[in-house]
Amino acid sequence: MSRGSRRPSLLFWLVLPFMAFVTLLPYAWTFATSFKRRSDILSTPPTWIKDPSWFNYESMLFTRGFDLYLLNSVIIGVSSTLLALTVGTLAGYAFSRYKVPAGNHLFFYILATRLGPPIAYALPMYFLFSELGLLNTHLGVSIAHAAFNLVLVVWMMKTFFDEIPVELEEAASIDGCTAAQAFWRISLPLALPGLVTVAMFVFIFSWNEMLFALMLSAGDSNTLPVMIPSLIQHTGTLRGEVAAAAIVQTIPVIVFTFVAQRHLLRGLTFGAVKG
Repeated sequence: MSRGSRRPSLLFWLVLPFMAFVTLLPYAWTFATSFKRRSDILSTPPTWIKDPSWFNYESMLFTRGFDLYLLNSVIIGVSSTLLALTVGTLAGYAFSRYKVPAGNHLFFYILATRLGPPIAYALPMYFLFSELGLLNTHLGVSIAHAAFNLVLVVWMMKTFFDEIPVELEEAASIDGCTAAQAFWRISLPLALPGLVTVAMFVFIFSWNEMLFALMLSAGDSNTLPVMIPSLIQHTGTLRGEVAAAAIVQTIPVIVFTFVAQRHLLRGLTFGAVKG
């Protein structure tokens, strides 16, 4: 393929801005709505920001106590991500490097846990966590999120470890490294882009998850997605506060994506090109 044939065509530059506009317009409108007063939100015809105000953010975070629910989301999201990564990475490495008894059956059994609808697992988890005293706790919701996202970590990390030559670990063992040292010093650093990619997906799933958080938590342990519907009241929808809550909920994911984007891009293309 010549160099000229790899240049983006005119159609590409026409379609790309259109797709960006369609994708970003709802978010831009939500962002603008979060700074509007109620009279401006319901004005006809609709307008952009006339008199910017922080009222919606102050009302949502402090007056209605959503700062606590935001903190709960952060604690549960980070905890469930770390738990799923710890267990799933070790399991993925074991499936990739060792002959696990009934490994193929066990591997597909792990996948089968994600095939059923989440509501099928929510009720048994409720009774189990009730007996263990984990209801209405950060730990209970974190375990539920980690268990449901574990299959994603195991499958993706096994794929990443499969792409790392086993000869590197064999060379490390010749130099005196144990199997654990070869894992920590050789395989895990090389799989870091994949680890960051998996962490991103698991965190987003936990951050946006509502069903388990709704059934297993209450009161001060609720997360932000659970409490946003409470802004829809019988007297009307608090549109400004809903928009502010939606923007606040997206900020950690956007920051995480920009900070880890170098590893994220490498992880998404890991193993796509072999030398």
